[in-house]
Amino acid sequence: MTLLRLIPAAALFAVAACGAGERAPDEPEGGSGQGEADETVYQGALTVLENEEHGPQLAGVVAQSYPPQGGGLDVAGWDWEAVEHDEAAGTRWGMYLVTGTFNGEAFELTEEPVPADEVDMDDYPHLQPGEPETPEPAEPLPEAELQGIVDDLTERFPALVNGGWADAENGVARIDATLVTPELESYAAETYPEGTVVFSSMLEPVP
Repeated sequence: MTLLRLIPAAALFAVAACGAGERAPDEPEGGSGQGEADETVYQGALTVLENEEHGPQLAGVVAQSYPPQGGGLDVAGWDWEAVEHDEAAGTRWGMYLVTGTFNGEAFELTEEPVPADEVDMDDYPHLQPGEPETPEPAEPLPEAELQGIVDDLTERFPALVNGGWADAENGVARIDATLVTPELESYAAETYPEGTVVFSSMLEPVP
């Protein structure tokens, strides 16, 4: 199977709307390094994908193969029979607006998912893409150390963090995440200098 390229699942959703890895040895307990249950209700536009390797998961990054490949955060209560979806070679997938809470292990639906082609994103201003504010880091770090932060968070929280990059110009590590849980946020705050980590999350709290 030939992989064409990797693109964020949110980008796939935007196109449609307009027309897991193993746990690292030192990863926190909890299966995927997610953390404790959180009663906050989150919402986001993501690809849900299931294949022979894992059940339904929110895929932060999707490989543009056929069928596509990807995965990330488990989705509790998902029912493929209740939603329109594509299916090929043992893989099921689709793009949806999902709403739910984080139960410490998985994203748990609190509302029925809505297919991408039925959603007008103008109705969800809190989900509009935007550049997060860049704080003034308390301690300047070289680019190599900033990249080390990206690598650490990606390995330690594989179900939540999709990757990121070292923004040496602003002295911060920019982290692309499916969901920023309190556990993830606390770990970053306690481990790295203040203002060093800037998160972008695909799932946002519902206003």
